[in-house]
Amino acid sequence: MSDRQESSPTISAPSKSLKPVWIKPDVDFIRVLSKETNNTFKLCMQCGTCSVTCGISPDRAPFPRKEMAWATWGMKDRLLADPDIWWCHQCNDCSTRCPRGARPADVLSAVRQEAVKHYAVPGFLGRWIGQGNIVPLLLPAVLLVFALALRDPLWNSGQGVLMYLNHEGFYANLFPHWLLIGFYSFFWGLAMVGCLVGAARYWQAMKAADRRSGWEAPSTGIMSSWVRTIKSILVHDRFSKCTSQASRKTAHLGAFYGFLALFLVSAWAVVALYMINPLIPGHDRDLIYPFAIWNPWKIFANLGGAALVVGSVLAIRERRSGEKDAPASSSFDWLFLFLLLIVGTTGLLTEILRYLAEPGGVEGMKYAAYSVYFVHLVAVFDLLIYLPYSKLAHIVYRTVALVYTEYSGRNQKILEQSN
Repeated sequence: MSDRQESSPTISAPSKSLKPVWIKPDVDFIRVLSKETNNTFKLCMQCGTCSVTCGISPDRAPFPRKEMAWATWGMKDRLLADPDIWWCHQCNDCSTRCPRGARPADVLSAVRQEAVKHYAVPGFLGRWIGQGNIVPLLLPAVLLVFALALRDPLWNSGQGVLMYLNHEGFYANLFPHWLLIGFYSFFWGLAMVGCLVGAARYWQAMKAADRRSGWEAPSTGIMSSWVRTIKSILVHDRFSKCTSQASRKTAHLGAFYGFLALFLVSAWAVVALYMINPLIPGHDRDLIYPFAIWNPWKIFANLGGAALVVGSVLAIRERRSGEKDAPASSSFDWLFLFLLLIVGTTGLLTEILRYLAEPGGVEGMKYAAYSVYFVHLVAVFDLLIYLPYSKLAHIVYRTVALVYTEYSGRNQKILEQSN
């Protein structure tokens, strides 16, 4: 799509001139949206009810009215460079009040899914995961078996170094900590490179779209923009404006903080093994994984696991309610929700089974514990390593979009009114 086609004053503001434009629809994109939304976006008559209804829609170029027009016209490039698609939290206030049943919230959800695939690096992983293909989810099982086969050769060749990272433990007898840390660190590093490249591409696309529309006036510093955004995300203040699906805030908070807690504990375990254990002789061994049952890190992890399970169950229940207020869900959504539930459930089960299977415990429980632990490792891999390509990528792209709207001053009036 040419720059000329995207400079229409009817689809972006402010505009420097009123010029007629030619729009060349992306037919393939229209087909994708039609499949994902059952053609509901074509019912839109541009009445503006959705934008008036939305409690977080900005004063300048409010959404989702303009996004519904762009979707109808097949303006893929303009939609995928729009930060407002990530402002939407699919609370469905706009969809329940739309007089035509166009379901704008579900349309924006489908556009976000396409955005994740579009900016993914490498692109084939974005398309693979985005289509709900389960094959990539099984790949970690193969990689973990391969890593397990290399356990003894690696230990024998690098024992002088690896002994500092080694720790005795029930599950460490199957997968030593040094092996898991090396395995996950390698693939996590690759995923983060792809994540950063995708986020940078999206940032540049938003800047280019604003430049073409005649809006490019940063009003705040980049650091203050990040501070405002992180604060907003932590308190989930935008969810409080939802009415038809207000309960989604509870589910989202549980999943969000549960995941965050588990991530922090895992990060600490890695730091402790890599840095504290080899560099500080004679330190307090309670700092190192595996933690005792009453260790603060263990308690924090258990609370996080419980919150993750509760949040996931609530989110799944709400999406399966069948009520008209419930947001539409694709395989892209379901894979993520059930993956969160599996990670939380198997994580708690591995702890319970460990105590049952330790010496003096239930006979034959060891193999059940190892089996659940293996499933847990595969699920954690799927969740973390495929972050840039699954719905978890929302953490990245929504954050980048919110920071950009702060930085560019697009939502300045909203901030002034809320203060």
